[in-house]
Amino acid sequence: NKMKHITTILILSYCITTGFSFAQEGETWDTGEKVYDISTIDLEPNVDPIYLNNIKRTWVIQAEAQKSEGIIEDYFIYRSINQYDGDFDLILMTVYPNLAALDNNPKNRKKWDRADEKARKTISDEATQELTATYGKLRTIRDQKLMREIKFRK
Repeated sequence: NKMKHITTILILSYCITTGFSFAQEGETWDTGEKVYDISTIDLEPNVDPIYLNNIKRTWVIQAEAQKSEGIIEDYFIYRSINQYDGDFDLILMTVYPNLAALDNNPKNRKKWDRADEKARKTISDEATQELTATYGKLRTIRDQKLMREIKFRK
């Protein structure tokens, strides 16, 4: 019975990670292949300019390098218009072509290494570490999720 339970979990995990879905009768949508890595960020009061300038020199440089290597398709930063204390103020989003882009394999590692090297040409590891060391005082990561788009059939 325990083996059957483990086998069921493994099959479900495989189906989820490969994007295979069990179609329910009457289902009127499809799940997209692209994967959206979404982080919600709560900023401390009055640090928006500091944090945004710092992530421009770290996160954005890294994302540009990853985009140039084909690891990601795009990235976005969204800022809340109506900020409330304790709620998130920013959304950082990275768009991967599919879940396989996140696999740890030799082909992907080469792309990631090339992207890291490109980013280091713009900002050194030491400078990046110096900037990211301040992030704990500037912000709290509220949530991070990998998501896929739902598209309704016509």
